[in-house]
Amino acid sequence: MNGGWDDHRNLMALASLVLMGAVVVAAISILPWRGFDYPDAVYATLGSLNAPVGDGPVFTLGDDLFPHQCGKARLAREGRLRLYAYADPVCRDGVVALRPYLLAADLRVPWAVVPPDERRDLRDSAGTVMAQWELVSQELFHSAFFAQNYAPTFRDVLRGAIRQAWIAPATDQALARAAETFDRRQVDQLVEGIIPIFVEKARKNLWQTLHTYGEAMLGSGDKVNEEAMAKLGAEVFADPRVRTHLADTMPNVLTSREVITVGAVLAKESSKAILGDPRTLPLVGRLLTDQRFLDLHPFSPEAEHLLRVLPVRLLRLRHRLDHNPLATYVLRTMIRGHQGFLVLMLSPQQERQLANSDLPAGPALRRVAP
Repeated sequence: MNGGWDDHRNLMALASLVLMGAVVVAAISILPWRGFDYPDAVYATLGSLNAPVGDGPVFTLGDDLFPHQCGKARLAREGRLRLYAYADPVCRDGVVALRPYLLAADLRVPWAVVPPDERRDLRDSAGTVMAQWELVSQELFHSAFFAQNYAPTFRDVLRGAIRQAWIAPATDQALARAAETFDRRQVDQLVEGIIPIFVEKARKNLWQTLHTYGEAMLGSGDKVNEEAMAKLGAEVFADPRVRTHLADTMPNVLTSREVITVGAVLAKESSKAILGDPRTLPLVGRLLTDQRFLDLHPFSPEAEHLLRVLPVRLLRLRHRLDHNPLATYVLRTMIRGHQGFLVLMLSPQQERQLANSDLPAGPALRRVAP
């Protein structure tokens, strides 16, 4: 009797194992992932990298610019970018045939692939809200209660955050990469336009200028000398010719890829430091519930509408159960405080559609043999 029951249990266990094996085999054949054995495409990165080494997702865009995850990318330390497509034929064709863009995982990427008409509506709404908040901010910053109860702590938090961001390892790495590729001719052009005016201002009071620099070189802490140097600098930058020269040359410097990358890193590290300061959240919470602040009417109907529709527009959820893998990946990376990258595959038509978007710059890529 017991032998028959044992045989029955053994048969049941064997049947369960066979069934589990069949499920695993079926899952392997259905799931699109093909592993890291053989890349479908390999690219060499030209110039400095804007992403950490490691793995990141690969996305293609549909006709409506909605993103679809189609594979994985592996970025090596020497700059090789290897793309591995999912088994789906459409994904494989996209990874093989389309042009890749190696991009840092930040909010500019999901924002850039929002269709132009939706982006325009959001910009208009945001412009209205920002104009309202500007008026509220002016009233707030000039109010006695803010200056007394909030401003000193806010300034201290901000100073500490900027100091931490400047000495952060990520900032050092961004500065090092920028120094390797930055076009020094832009800086030379900027400085060369200011030096003649500086010399002209200094000659007006030659002996005072020499005395000031002499004291400074000797390490004098004389406040008079410091004020004299500050006055000379103020006179230089107050000159209309300097302002005109800066207006002509500064945009090229500030919009260069290197400066934008360093600025993005500084902003990210500063934000992390501000949120990491234990004083920040209690202080903000106290301000938002302060009746004197609420009396300024900071939350207008337009602001409430923007806060309600912005996440949905950014995630581009087409129905209640929809999922945007690109936006999800970027938000998850940012929330965790990690540095990540993604690869966006674009057709020539999509490149033209995104030509005037806010898609961040990435390194040039050249296809090479696997």
